Amino acid sequence: MRALVSGGAGFIGSHLVDALVARGDEVTVVDDLSTGRGENIAEAMARGARLVSADVADAAAIARIFAEAQPELVFHLAAQVDVRISVGRPGFDARVNVEGTVNVLEAAREAGAGGFVLASSCAVYGEPATDDVPLSEAAPLRPGSPYGQAKLAAEGYAALYRDLHRMPTASLRFGNVYGPRQGAVGIRCRSR
Repeated sequence: MRALVSGGAGFIGSHLVDALVARGDEVTVVDDLSTGRGENIAEAMARGARLVSADVADAAAIARIFAEAQPELVFHLAAQVDVRISVGRPGFDARVNVEGTVNVLEAAREAGAGGFVLASSCAVYGEPATDDVPLSEAAPLRPGSPYGQAKLAAEGYAALYRDLHRMPTASLRFGNVYGPRQGAVGIRCRSR
């Protein structure tokens, strides 16, 4: 299968790239390397994965990459993930996390991708009351930061593309992910 992973040189994305390559997929990684690192995917690249350096906020570049790669399945993990940056620079956060998502969705649609998976965040819930934890997917959505709001908007766009363009999409709300290749920045969501 032809897969494309935006943010594929990052913490979570690089592990996904490894798994896709291991199962025999043809993998294109799109990453601007602003926080992702080439060494995270060095082994995957030695096994055939291809890295294309691009910013998801650059719609023309993303469209060109998708037209060439013709992915059957898209995993969108590229994001600005620092809540402090989102508070200090909300426009930048929205450009990457909302506009970037729309650019990747539109390029996936144009390329005829058969599926789209969005890496969202537990930040869409905000700070739940202790009595509400553990959360269910039906918990109230009350983002407490521009980052959480941007991720919620990205989920909305993914759902819109599913309904409007019949492109299968899924949004995954990650929380408290940790492990090898993790950077210093992380999102903390309460759990019991």
